[in-house]
Amino acid sequence: MNSVFEEIEKIRGGRSANIIESLTSRYTVLCQETDRTKTAYCFSVPVRNIKTNDVVDLRFHHSKYGSVFYGSEAKITVTDRVEMINQHGRCDVVFQGKVSKKTETAVYINHNDHCLELRPTLNGLLLILDYDNIQSQPTITLQLDRIFGATYTNGKVFSIIRELLVPFVTVSCIGVLNAQGSVLAPCELHCKKVGDLEYAFTFSSANKTSARIAIEVNIYEPKLFHDTTVESLHPEENNAFGGIAFLGESKSFGEQWLYSRLEISNIAHLQRKKIIKTVLHIPKLSRSVTSLTVNRISTRFCSFGSTWQNKISITDPVAESFASNGYYHIDVTNLLGNLEKKSENYVIRTKNTDKTAVIPTADNFYTPQILEVQFQ
Repeated sequence: MNSVFEEIEKIRGGRSANIIESLTSRYTVLCQETDRTKTAYCFSVPVRNIKTNDVVDLRFHHSKYGSVFYGSEAKITVTDRVEMINQHGRCDVVFQGKVSKKTETAVYINHNDHCLELRPTLNGLLLILDYDNIQSQPTITLQLDRIFGATYTNGKVFSIIRELLVPFVTVSCIGVLNAQGSVLAPCELHCKKVGDLEYAFTFSSANKTSARIAIEVNIYEPKLFHDTTVESLHPEENNAFGGIAFLGESKSFGEQWLYSRLEISNIAHLQRKKIIKTVLHIPKLSRSVTSLTVNRISTRFCSFGSTWQNKISITDPVAESFASNGYYHIDVTNLLGNLEKKSENYVIRTKNTDKTAVIPTADNFYTPQILEVQFQ
């Protein structure tokens, strides 16, 4: 994603958006419609800076001192390393090589014919690195300025935990990319603790061809949706902080579902409105298209305790997707059409389990999910 406003235009199918600034939250961009209704585009992570309330500008500003941009909460500076800093601390991302090229939306690092590409996310960076099973893999290191309480890792994601169930920084696998940027296959991270303030990472994939691997490194912000994947191949695991889902059947995960629940308090300004329509827009990250379904579940799930082994029974599908402009679109008015109610718990799955859909979870800061709420 290069611009919050460009993504809104994609969702609107090219229709112009009359942006207004009233009744917004940090997750929301509000539009005035010609029929006198309003539409709120509510992103799964904050899109407004915590100090200025301006929508995050996903572009670097270059000078002789480095390349800088401000996320929703963190300041990110790229020199011969990356410095991420917010009120809770500082995290440096250290890599081999030197800056070889800069654009508004990317910084490129070269080392021994390997290229590392850095792109802004809403509160961190997307890192795209060369991957070759035959040659040695580049190492990326996190260096902290203070000791935090714990870590969480499962091969898909690594988080430094600053307080109970709240990360400070997260390294999340996205996957193996083709030349067009579509996700072809999952990747895996391997972490080695170097010291109390330092962790080193390499990455691998079952995909045996030379390609590029994408990961995200983000300073954590609270999510609009609480969610986690569960999967049949690893029935006792989940992925509460991971940024990617491979729904349906795959060799790496078996059958995978995505549990989700809207955190209404983050868009409380919409609770007293008359809702006309709610549509969930989920970026389509793979080349193939398959239908997604949304099913209610019978009871509240726990993001950190839910697994395939204890998965909750589901009802018949309440909504089904169609795809256009790089998104899956799901009309969820029957599910989330009354924001006065306690938030519904639901599961996103593929309609046919033998087909895989690669989508972002609510922890993805580069390609966030978007809930469209039209109201009077």
